Amino acid sequence: MTTNKIKNWHAIYVSSRAEKKISDALNSKGIVAYIPIIKTMRQWSDRKKMVELPLLNGYVFVNINPSENEKVMQTKGVVNFVRSEGKIAIIRDIEIDRLKQLVELGYHLEASGINKKYKEGDKVKISSGVLKGIEGYVVDVGENKQIEVLLESIGQCIRVRLPNELLISLK
Repeated sequence: MTTNKIKNWHAIYVSSRAEKKISDALNSKGIVAYIPIIKTMRQWSDRKKMVELPLLNGYVFVNINPSENEKVMQTKGVVNFVRSEGKIAIIRDIEIDRLKQLVELGYHLEASGINKKYKEGDKVKISSGVLKGIEGYVVDVGENKQIEVLLESIGQCIRVRLPNELLISLK
């Protein structure tokens, strides 16, 4: 096994509601696995509770070199690698970094569907803060603009609500 090959981020499809368990299993094999986790309030008939849920249901991100592909696939609950044009999709480091920044900042986040088509909207860039430089599309012009950030490698969109003053139009 060659360990000096370059490691890349990849997305894997996993069994529903098993993201955390699969991530733990991968980590125990020495594979770096990442799940963007968000805290959200859930309400039942008798109580409210803050729960931690994966932002992208059915996905886990792994940072591996090609020789570790089989080790990933042999992990219980892993369905397959996300592919693009027949090849295992590589996710750029900056996309994972952006995802981590969004989750760490605790903005209201929600995922929208794969390969979502954009509606007409302004392309914007975040002007300051930890998310400075991230570009996306405005999908809501209410009290707080809501920006969509596309993870191009897997066609997933993340929505984050930001104050208007943090956005710059990129017409």
